[in-house]
Amino acid sequence: MVNLFSKKRTNLVNISILSLSILVIYVLVYILGLEDSVQGIMLLLIISTALMGGFNLCQKFDKELLAKYILLIGFVMRIGYMLYTPCTVRYHDLGIISIDSDGNAAYILNILNGQLPTSNEGQFYHPPLYYILSSIVIFVLKPILRLTDEMDIMNCARLVSCTFSCATLFCVKSLCEELKINKLIPLSLVAFLPNFYLMGGRVNNDAMAVFFMTMILLFSMKWYKKQSIRNTIILALCFGLGMMTKISVVVLAIPTGLLMIVVIVQSIKNNTLLNSIKSLCLFAVISMPLGLAYPIRNLVLFNQPFNYVLDVGEVGFKSHYYTFAQRFLSFPITKMFNPVYNDAFSDYNIWMYLLKGGLFGEFRFNISTTLPTIMLFIYALISIFMILSVVSCLKEKDTNILYLVLSIMVLMIAYVAFNIKYPYGCTMDFRYVAPVFIIKTLLFGRFLDRNKDKKYSKILYRLSAGTVLTFSLLSVYMYCVI
Repeated sequence: MVNLFSKKRTNLVNISILSLSILVIYVLVYILGLEDSVQGIMLLLIISTALMGGFNLCQKFDKELLAKYILLIGFVMRIGYMLYTPCTVRYHDLGIISIDSDGNAAYILNILNGQLPTSNEGQFYHPPLYYILSSIVIFVLKPILRLTDEMDIMNCARLVSCTFSCATLFCVKSLCEELKINKLIPLSLVAFLPNFYLMGGRVNNDAMAVFFMTMILLFSMKWYKKQSIRNTIILALCFGLGMMTKISVVVLAIPTGLLMIVVIVQSIKNNTLLNSIKSLCLFAVISMPLGLAYPIRNLVLFNQPFNYVLDVGEVGFKSHYYTFAQRFLSFPITKMFNPVYNDAFSDYNIWMYLLKGGLFGEFRFNISTTLPTIMLFIYALISIFMILSVVSCLKEKDTNILYLVLSIMVLMIAYVAFNIKYPYGCTMDFRYVAPVFIIKTLLFGRFLDRNKDKKYSKILYRLSAGTVLTFSLLSVYMYCVI
């Protein structure tokens, strides 16, 4: 795992090594029958890493070294959670593990059977990339581990989500470097926000979609700075493969498209318009066939609109029984800790749902509510810090920062519109706007950096760092013992 932190390696190589490492760990845990010991091993690894890191950092404090330890523990949490959480626990849209069903499991079984779904029922309306990769993993591991039980077979698909959840951490680190901000707080918040553990342990396309959206943010800024062939191809692949994962990834085409218009205007002034047009043509030639192939297929075969989303109907809680103000313009603070968890069949306020959802998703945990309550209180404080950071960035002139702020606005408008059209509890889930959280951590880090020379800077940074550290420790502990 040490090789994952080499500065000489590109993120692509790092992610490849990471993928292989996760695969090997999964095989060893299964062969040695260590599934029931995973949480104890996680705690041991984390304590050992913390002690080793503490010793090294006491000798000489190095922010880069600390960032590596944060990454490592973030990987341990995601891999560990995936290993001890079966695919039938805290799942979304898994369905019955049968080819005759219409959930995520059935989609994968169809691919394993050598065909795409022959309808767009249930989860079959989604693009196929996640399901193809999951099928490949199952195809490789099934004979190696001699799997016969259907749930054991489907559990292998968690490896795809886990790998992309881990890979997102590399993207966050690169985003911090691109923006030239202190990476410790943004990286810590993304590494230890529990919902990223949850996404990394599921059989669905959320973690993979979040990865591609984070990559789009990163390479949109890289492309803005330099319209090289490399940056253009990677950005196009991120859009194309992202839309082959989940069509909602296309929402980021709005802020990125506006960034491209800025480049066109600048190129006219600099007499480099032809080069910019060539770059945009290359981008379109790669991204559009990849991104639009499956939506066009479903349009032709099933008359499925490009913006189609499965409507759960009366099965889901109808939050439209509440007023617009109750759902979108209020924050019922009296319900913040009572109950501490979300309820998809009775909650109606999207801001409260998002706050709790970042920590617990839509699930309840069989532990004392004391720890979750403390975590929720601290997370609420952190959320206030992040919102203030976003507001402070509205007066920025840096194009990259304005791009990130615009991305937040576009994603949140799409999220609100989604909840208006589909007024259910489940549509308020954090997973639909996870990239917004990532952007807010970056702007939080930017805010602290920009105010580091002011009188209150040391107090502000220490307060922020202490709050984030406490939150991270509680998050690690809770998800090692549940």
